[in-house]
Amino acid sequence: MKTNIYKLKTSGKLFLSLTLILFTIVSCSESFLEIDPQQDVSMSEALTTESDFATAIIGCYDGLQDRSSYGKFFIAVADVMSDDVKAGLVTNRIYDWHSYSGSSADFTDLADDIWANYYRIIDRANRILEAGSGLDVDEFYGQAYAFRALAHFDLVRIYGQHYTYSDDASHLGVPIVTTVDVLAEPARNTVAEVYAQVISDFETALTLIGDDANSFYFSQNVVKALLSRVYLYKEDWENAEAMANEVIESGDYSLVEGESYSSIFSGDHSSETIFEVDMTVVDNLGAAGLAGNYVINGYNEFLPTTDLMNAYEDGDVRKENNFLYDSTLGGGLYGNYRADKFKDILGYENTPIIRLSELYLIRAEAAYHLNTPAFIAEAQSDVTTIRKRGLSTADAVTSTGQELLEEILLERRRELCYEGHRLWDLTRNKLGVYRDDCTTTACSIDYPNDGFILAIGEDEMEVNENMIQNSGY
Repeated sequence: MKTNIYKLKTSGKLFLSLTLILFTIVSCSESFLEIDPQQDVSMSEALTTESDFATAIIGCYDGLQDRSSYGKFFIAVADVMSDDVKAGLVTNRIYDWHSYSGSSADFTDLADDIWANYYRIIDRANRILEAGSGLDVDEFYGQAYAFRALAHFDLVRIYGQHYTYSDDASHLGVPIVTTVDVLAEPARNTVAEVYAQVISDFETALTLIGDDANSFYFSQNVVKALLSRVYLYKEDWENAEAMANEVIESGDYSLVEGESYSSIFSGDHSSETIFEVDMTVVDNLGAAGLAGNYVINGYNEFLPTTDLMNAYEDGDVRKENNFLYDSTLGGGLYGNYRADKFKDILGYENTPIIRLSELYLIRAEAAYHLNTPAFIAEAQSDVTTIRKRGLSTADAVTSTGQELLEEILLERRRELCYEGHRLWDLTRNKLGVYRDDCTTTACSIDYPNDGFILAIGEDEMEVNENMIQNSGY
């Protein structure tokens, strides 16, 4: 049974003791859990065997399962703040962010909880990296670097404006934390500095990590896939295309056939899933998980927009999988459909972090911007591949120029909806959020907008005198 994640404070600062760093997990090394929380134990003393390192790294994976991360809210925020969902008749959780009325003391404590959970992951990774050892544990060091990179990247996306918001990405990102110091009051680094650290950590991970293709764990392909996403957001088109291409051409993954599309989200290790968060019968969030936002027997607080549903052609297997007719909604402004991509209210479905289809679309977008005849042809081919997987009779993509970019973004919307991408796809392309069948007061949010990122939570603002709040909060 997974234990709770605790938020401890020392001298008013968010802090995890060694006990909790080693590591909020199931049935592992009870001696770790019996250490006095105030006892000062070095990581070199705590991690003395390969098994200890394995136990420690599982604590990082546990952090990704948290409801503040890929368990629910980190994914949900980028969707509920976009044009892909509308609020249902009764909504409570994250409605303030959906309606662009969130604050540092928001209703569901998202601003605090996402921040705290990701810095716990970073702290766990740093403690592993600071543990001296004569053991053969490069694999675990590599995974720790990868966790630190992913956590900083996710933080800078949700608390910092996108990379090209300023000409040189000199606007505020998040604090870069690469050492263990529970008394530190770190200031915010620039977005450019955070991206440089993310890329450096991922590149270091590649020198240490193995080739295991198990989608539950970091591997060479997982790191390359995530790097391709980082480079895309950075608008480093050449590296985005190259990294995506390496994974696509590795031959380790294949797109799930259209008629089996739903199996991507209902089972383990689909042929196109590169990295996913493992949820099991004994280790899940139940109704508090991602599906609970949408399904009828969950909290069912958010509904798909008509605009999103109309983006699909009839017969597209993704339309059939992602939406469910429900006559009890009564039609009208609320429609008759629910989002149904994630269906299991018990929380057993894994959360995909990155899939092969996204890499095709990353490669397509990067190739479009590289803008040579060969790259344009590659972009057209990649979008066609994803489109025809959804609907085999769909026309091939032949557009060029701005129309081709619009086709790529449309296909990303169709393919990746409710997986935590839409808001960032809009903002990094300097587009606003416009809701046609709007059920809140925030129906047209022009770009740029302070509200496209979360506030720094009040816990951090109260205890860290070096912290600067985001504009607008």
